[in-house]
Amino acid sequence: MSSEDPDNKNSCITYTYIHNNIFWKRQRIVVIPACNEEQHITSCLLALAAQFLALPHKVILWINNTIDQTYERASSLQDKLPFTLEIISVTYDPAIANAGTARREAMAYAAQNAQQDALLFTTDADGEVAKDWIYRTLEAFTQYHVEAVFGRTLLLPSEYAQIPLRLHEDERAEQAYGALLDQITLLLDPQPHDPWPRHIEHSGASIAVTHQAWKQVGGIPDVASGEDRLFYKALKQNGIRVRHAPDVIVYVSARLLGRAQGGMAETLARRMIAQDKYIDDAFETVSSRLLRVRRELADRRANPLSLISKLSACPPFPRILREDLPKHYQRALRVLNFLHRTEYRLSEGGQHAATDQCGIPPRVHYNPGANAALDRPE
Repeated sequence: MSSEDPDNKNSCITYTYIHNNIFWKRQRIVVIPACNEEQHITSCLLALAAQFLALPHKVILWINNTIDQTYERASSLQDKLPFTLEIISVTYDPAIANAGTARREAMAYAAQNAQQDALLFTTDADGEVAKDWIYRTLEAFTQYHVEAVFGRTLLLPSEYAQIPLRLHEDERAEQAYGALLDQITLLLDPQPHDPWPRHIEHSGASIAVTHQAWKQVGGIPDVASGEDRLFYKALKQNGIRVRHAPDVIVYVSARLLGRAQGGMAETLARRMIAQDKYIDDAFETVSSRLLRVRRELADRRANPLSLISKLSACPPFPRILREDLPKHYQRALRVLNFLHRTEYRLSEGGQHAATDQCGIPPRVHYNPGANAALDRPE
């Protein structure tokens, strides 16, 4: 809760206490698609069994098109886990045997048998959730009153060194640039349910969603890969509030032989041979970001009752050459600092509402003390 009227303090505390208790009592179901994961499935399940304060009520292991010992290793743990483990084995036709199909159908199965107010979680079979994964996710739900929470993915410390230092450095550079774009977005279009600090990932290794929100968007999109990013897009287009919680963490494998076409393993393997010419296509130029934010704000002002934004109808933005990333980073930093200075002047009683180069007026109440960390690029 933010600063409240002191006279209403007790009622706010009572409301938060009741709300949290009701929310934390919801059924928690974790879905894990798995394909030939005998090397990781034991550690994956044991990490869920070691959750601090909040355990899953049920874990559904969706084993698909598997010829190794994944089933046997998982079933050997069934009587030793502090939750119900349901193991489903399926075999898909090769034409639809992919990560997207597996996660979509596994989540649908979980939702079909879940309570109407259940929370549906999903992670990856080669991952190990942090000990407070569920606890931090529930905190995000209750603190920000959202319907979905996306967590961060980090490489398992034991496998971090398998990746060349140059790729780690390139990844940090991309993430730093993405963080600047995200801060610019939040300064122009504040989102109280998803404030800074937050991350910019949409990985199937860490998603939690209410049963109602999952149903509203029609479940996980029916695509071969990238279902996690498209699921986030569907949530956003349907006006469903999402929190990108930086303290919700899953550690994933750094393997180079992946199970999902277009997934992280395939990307790492390709980049170890030759780095991509362009940075990740999730990152756009500063001008494109400013244009998109302006269009989204205009769309919401013109259609205040519409849940679905027309932001996705914007023309494709130009991709960024890796060698040009430093220049784009500096431009983003200048725009961000400009917005900070403008908001500082306005907070000090300035009479004019300055605009940036794209004509977008600042739309936040900038507190230089509370947000000092924003002045430092990640």
